[in-house]
Amino acid sequence: MSRLGEGVSRLGEGVSRLGDMSRIPVVGSGVAKLGEGITHVGEQLHVLPQVARTRRGRLLIRSVIVGFILVAAWITVIVALQLHGNDTPDFRPIAERVLVDLGKGAIDEVYEQASPRFQEMVRKERFSDDITDLEQTVGKFREITSVNDTLVSTGPTGRIGRVSLTVAYTKATCKVSVSLHYDQGRWKLLGIGVELPPELKISQAPREERVKACKDPMDIKRCDVHQAADAILHKLNDGHADQIWDDATAVFQKQEQKAKFVQLQVEHLAALGPYRRIIAVTEAKVIGGTSATFDTLAEFEKASGVRTVFGFFRRSRLEPWKLRSFKIVLPMPRAAEDTTAPPAPGTAPPAPPSRLVPRDAGAR
Repeated sequence: MSRLGEGVSRLGEGVSRLGDMSRIPVVGSGVAKLGEGITHVGEQLHVLPQVARTRRGRLLIRSVIVGFILVAAWITVIVALQLHGNDTPDFRPIAERVLVDLGKGAIDEVYEQASPRFQEMVRKERFSDDITDLEQTVGKFREITSVNDTLVSTGPTGRIGRVSLTVAYTKATCKVSVSLHYDQGRWKLLGIGVELPPELKISQAPREERVKACKDPMDIKRCDVHQAADAILHKLNDGHADQIWDDATAVFQKQEQKAKFVQLQVEHLAALGPYRRIIAVTEAKVIGGTSATFDTLAEFEKASGVRTVFGFFRRSRLEPWKLRSFKIVLPMPRAAEDTTAPPAPGTAPPAPPSRLVPRDAGAR
């Protein structure tokens, strides 16, 4: 029994040291106090051989053994909870793979492999534009210099992870936050944020220059977006709306049925007349070389200055533009004009006809 007392005393000292090394203050202090209590129990076990000779002493020994088992079970539960709480996934390899792929220009692949929640909140074109703009601002990705913080939470939408990093780019070192969503057995991209350093100068002019579709969007010979828009309007003029729908992107075809699109273009052609030319371009930009917006004013036989907006998409710069969205804004009908000619300058307007009955109207 004396050896048992010495063993329990040593166990108590070990538990006390475990509490001192704990990362969680509340749990650590509790484990330390529990270890001191076990040490005290071990010291008391030295005198148990003297007590065990009586019936009361044997009951006391049994109570001590039961208490020892309960305390050991409680220690096991505390240590298991502590180890489970500190079991945070290592998000650095996942975040590094995302940053490397974005640096290589595989923006579409990163978007397709992201969380469905991310794809619902952010359009692919917007994501491509933001990443391209980020690369123009901070340069290419070099390496992750440090991991600052890692957090995992569980909510109604599942497990959400977040890792805060310090990332070195060719032009600056930034704080980067990568959010992940646990979906279908693996962590997927939920969002990415970059905190730019204050010494990095940012100008809107380079971005506007970068997204320009053409140097001169009105030059149909050198602007491929203008060529695609003009070709579509000519096909509509020739009654080939069905062919335009067939050549469009899958996104466009899902948004509107073919029969409805053809019928709508027939109605527009009847209201506007044949197409003549594009007379002005209000906006022309290309994002990432694969997505384009072309906002124009077109001239038709019955109306001029009709706003016509095109959205184009292509998988690579070598492929032709495909229609992603299309809208014609019909002009509002004008109110009927007054055909009465105004009086000549310097002349009084004619008096209105009198409604009085003449005096001799009732004479017989």
